[in-house]
Amino acid sequence: MSLPKKNKSKFLSFVSLPLVAFALVALAVPAPASAASAYISPATGLITNSSFKVSIYVESSATEPQIASTHIKISYPADVNVVSIDNGDFDSYIQKETNAATREISVNAVNNAGSYKTGKVKVASVNFGTQLTTGQVQLTISSSSEINGAGGEQLLTETINGVYSLDISAETTTPTVESTPAATTTEVASAEVPATGGNNFVYYMIVSTALITLGIMTFIKGPAKLQRS
Repeated sequence: MSLPKKNKSKFLSFVSLPLVAFALVALAVPAPASAASAYISPATGLITNSSFKVSIYVESSATEPQIASTHIKISYPADVNVVSIDNGDFDSYIQKETNAATREISVNAVNNAGSYKTGKVKVASVNFGTQLTTGQVQLTISSSSEINGAGGEQLLTETINGVYSLDISAETTTPTVESTPAATTTEVASAEVPATGGNNFVYYMIVSTALITLGIMTFIKGPAKLQRS
């Protein structure tokens, strides 16, 4: 049984109108775009030492695109020096440079094909030194920085800079005096030598003289006895 021509036309209109409306809504809602951010961690804080360190991160968001490479540029103020730049989680580093004239750090890192990363990825850590004791230090990510996806597309849509307050007290060095151990005195007992008295000497002389005299007399009497016999 077929519908009358008039009713058939109404049925087609009834079915097609929702489909057209759905198509219009789908076209009006944009598809989620791939996006990633670059930021400095910590973003704020108090610096109480003349040496301090911050870290640079990139993080994919929205549809979690794969990060193939990144080139982050950060400007830093005068009276702050870059001491060193340490590697992060990327597979290799093409560039890690500091331009003291333009006060800019440049880090260019890539991931190997097949090991592209998603989510939060550490780019590098930067060690700074400063001669300032008070004031503020601002680290700014340049707008020309890049985060590239697996297809070479630019993913960077957001940057978060670092702003820090300085409160470094004047360093006072207290000299350390090493105490010298007291010398140990060892008493050596001296042996007592008996004193020789003068009277003993005279006594020995008398005894010796008597013995010598007795010997001489004995010697003289001996030949006399021999002559009588």
